[in-house]
Amino acid sequence: MEGTRYEPAYRNLFSPGETLTVYCARTSWISTPQETSIVTTCEENGQWSISPTCREVTCISRKPEHVKYWGVSRWRSMKLDETISYSCQEGYKTTAVNKRAKCTRNGWTPNPLCEELVSCGTPPPLKDGDIKYSIETQYSHNERVEYQCQSRYTMEGGPNRTCINGEWTGHMRCLEPCIVNEDDHRQHNITLKSNGSRYFSHDEIIDYRCARGIPVGAIAMRQRCNSGVLLLPSCQ
Repeated sequence: MEGTRYEPAYRNLFSPGETLTVYCARTSWISTPQETSIVTTCEENGQWSISPTCREVTCISRKPEHVKYWGVSRWRSMKLDETISYSCQEGYKTTAVNKRAKCTRNGWTPNPLCEELVSCGTPPPLKDGDIKYSIETQYSHNERVEYQCQSRYTMEGGPNRTCINGEWTGHMRCLEPCIVNEDDHRQHNITLKSNGSRYFSHDEIIDYRCARGIPVGAIAMRQRCNSGVLLLPSCQ
């Protein structure tokens, strides 16, 4: 084979007990796929203890387990260091960062080319909220759950969390409403401009007026509810 070298060189006949060292090219193997050189001995029966023949490193073209797309023809042998693109079956992910398999002396790498996607357990709770439907103990990769906030709370982000390979992804939180406190209003000499609800959602605008007197201080008579926090103006 091209690139094969023998020591001693230029000899065709060997007596029993004599040895021959065989060196193969970088892309070849002898005895095992990991070896590129061996020492073989001429035996009494005229045969070599190890066949002094170098073979090219190749990888089988058969599609590996759990692979969906396999970028090599059935009749083609891939050579050492050649790469091909591939994809995995549903429920599995590629273990190669660049989604390419490489032919090596140990076969296709990485090994395995596909690994099963991990399921998720019970989704995490949401403060001041709940999962919209019944909760399961196990969820598949890419499965989603939908959340909702408790009455009068406002959802920020969401509403879904998704199981991604064993981890729940997605972020949301429930923002508190602002509650009108009549005692606080009396202390500040203010009242609502409209006789509406005692509850205001996050980010909702609230207009005040003086119950008596005139506005004083730096806090404006129009305020915005901020997750349960509401600044109160004053009148005198």
